[in-house]
Amino acid sequence: MAELKPLKLKAQSAPLTRVMASESPFVRVLVDHQVPHLDRVYEYALPEELSNFTQVGSLVEVEFGHNLTQGIVLARSPKPESAGQLKQIRKVLSQEPYLLEQQLSLIGAASLLYGASEWDFIRSTVPPFSRQGERKPKSAEVSSITPPGSTNLPQSLREFLLNTPLLKCVVEVPISTPYWDVAIKVALELERIGPVLLLVPNERELNLFEGQLKEIGREVIVIRSGDPKSERYSHYLQARSAENGLILGTRSSALMPLVFNGSIILVDDSDESHFERKAPTWNTRELVQLREGANSVVYISPSISTELADRVDRKEIPLYRFPQPTPPKFSTESTERERNFFPLIQKGLSEGSVLISVLGTGYVTAFSCQKCRNIALCSCGGKLFLPAKGKNPRCATCTLEQIEWKCSWCHESKPRVVSTGIHRYAEEFGRAFPRHPVITSSSGNAVSTLPPGNHLVISTPGVEPRGYYSSQIFLDLEVQLMRTTLRAKEELRLHILRNLSFLAPGGSVYLSLLPSDSFLQSILRGNSLLAVQREIEERDSVQLPPRFVSILVSGDSIESLSNVFNEIPIVQMIGPFLRNKKKTLLLKAPAAEREKLVHLLTQVNRVQSLRKEPLLTYQINPYSLN
Repeated sequence: MAELKPLKLKAQSAPLTRVMASESPFVRVLVDHQVPHLDRVYEYALPEELSNFTQVGSLVEVEFGHNLTQGIVLARSPKPESAGQLKQIRKVLSQEPYLLEQQLSLIGAASLLYGASEWDFIRSTVPPFSRQGERKPKSAEVSSITPPGSTNLPQSLREFLLNTPLLKCVVEVPISTPYWDVAIKVALELERIGPVLLLVPNERELNLFEGQLKEIGREVIVIRSGDPKSERYSHYLQARSAENGLILGTRSSALMPLVFNGSIILVDDSDESHFERKAPTWNTRELVQLREGANSVVYISPSISTELADRVDRKEIPLYRFPQPTPPKFSTESTERERNFFPLIQKGLSEGSVLISVLGTGYVTAFSCQKCRNIALCSCGGKLFLPAKGKNPRCATCTLEQIEWKCSWCHESKPRVVSTGIHRYAEEFGRAFPRHPVITSSSGNAVSTLPPGNHLVISTPGVEPRGYYSSQIFLDLEVQLMRTTLRAKEELRLHILRNLSFLAPGGSVYLSLLPSDSFLQSILRGNSLLAVQREIEERDSVQLPPRFVSILVSGDSIESLSNVFNEIPIVQMIGPFLRNKKKTLLLKAPAAEREKLVHLLTQVNRVQSLRKEPLLTYQINPYSLN
C-alpha cells in the first residue's frame, strides 16, 4: 500500500492594491514586447507612492499579460482613455527620465521609416539603464577651456558655419588635409554656438579623435560601447544635459538628444560601420537626416556618398569644397605586368614614412598548381591558403591542414602564388629595403598611429596607422573593384581618398590600375562628386539606391508575399532565391514608394503573428545585397 503524505496547500498572495495618485493618475506606457499584432502603447494606473517619481520618459516596470516587462511613460492624464479596470505600474526604475521627449519623437519617426518597433531603436541607440550610473555626479559643463580664436579654416567656411541658422551642408575634405583635423576644427567652430555631437564610424576612430582632442587640451564626453554599463549610462546622462562642449560617439549615438542650438557632425557617412547589419538595417546618415529640422548638421568626408551626392544634385543641401592644394604626383601601371613603384618607395623613405595598402591578410591567401594552374582546393571545396612561411596549407572553409599537399588534378606538389597576403608583402619589402623598419597593420593586429621616424608601413584597408606619409602605394585595386558588392566603387574611393587626406603636401602616389581605367581617371581628376553622379546614373538604370529603394525580405512564407507584390506594377520583384540559407525576395521601387512598401510589410507581419506563423524579416536599403 502506498504511503500517504500530508496535503500541502499552495500559498497565493493576494493582489496588492495601492491608493491611486491624486493628480493625473493614468499613464500611457510604451511597453516592451515582441508581439507584432498587438498595440505597443497601453494605459496603466499610477499609485500615489510612485506619483512624484513618474514623468514623461520615465523607465517603469509593468505587468504585460502574465509577465513583467519594461515600459516608457509617454503621458500622464487625469482621465482614462480605456474602459475597465487598469493594471497598476509596479515600479519606477529611473529617477531621471530615461528618454527625453525629443528622443521619443525621433525614435517614433525612425520606427516608421524602417517598419520596426520603437524598442528596436531604444535598444540600439540608448545605453542600458544603470542605477549606479544614474547616481554618479553629472555636470552640464563639458569643458572649461575657451575655444581657440582661429581654427585655420577658410574664412568662407567659418562664416557659413557660424552665420547660418539650422545649418545643413556637406564638407568635402581635400587631399593632404587630414580628415580628422577638418572635422575637429569644424566642431570647435560650431562649439561657439552650442554643444557638438561628433559621430565617427567605429571605436578605432573614436579613440583617434579622442586622442587628437586631448592633445590640444580639450576634454570631451565619449559614449563608448565597450565601457562599463554604469560609466556608459553616466556619460549618456551627462551628454544629453550638456549646454556646451564636445560629445563623441558612434552610430549608436545617432539619436543622442541635444539642446536646440546643438550641432551634429557626421564623419564618413558611407563607411561600412555606419550601417546596422541586422534588421532593421538602419544607418547613421538617415537617422541624422531626421534631425536636420531641429539641429545643425554637417556631413564631412573626403569622398561624398551617393545619397548625399543625390541631395546635392537636387539642390537640397549645399556642398563646400576646399580650395584645392597642390596635387600629388600620381603614377600608375604602364602595362598589365609592369609595376615599377620601388623608386617611389626609396624616395619616400628618404623623406619620411611610406604607406603600402594591400588587400589580403595572412601570408599567401590563394595558390594554384605550378604545372596545371588549377586553384588549390580542399576536399570540401574550400580554397587553400598558406598561413605563414614554412607552414602547411589550410582550408579557408573547414580549416583542415593539408600534410604534403599535392594537386588533386595532376598530383604535382609545387604551389604557385596567386594572391599574396600582408605578411608575404612584409617579407618581400623588408628584404628590398632592409635599412628601414617595417610595420604591419591588419584587422587582427591594428596599429593606431604612426610612430616617429621613417617607416615602411604595410596595411590592409581601414586600419592604416594615422599620421603623415611622404608616399603612398595602393596595390590590389583591380581585385577590390571586381568585388560583386553594391558599394564596391564607393568603398574603394573612400579608402583611397581617406588615405590621401594624410599624404604630406607634394607627396607621391602609386595606384595599381591602368591609365585607361575609368575609376582611376575619376581619382586623378580630383572631383569625387562628378564620379558619384555617374554611379548614380548607373544605379538608376538597374533601379538601385539612392533614387530607388531596395528591400530584402526573407521568410518561410515568401511565396505568398510574392503574389501580393506581383499585383503592384511599380514594384520590381526578383526571386525568390536563397540568401544565407533563407528564402529571400528582392523588392525594388522608386524611393517615393518606400513608405507604402514598409507599411505593407508591417501589416503582413501583423497578419502572420495573428496566425501564429513565422514572421518575415526585411532589410531596407542594406549596405550589401549579397
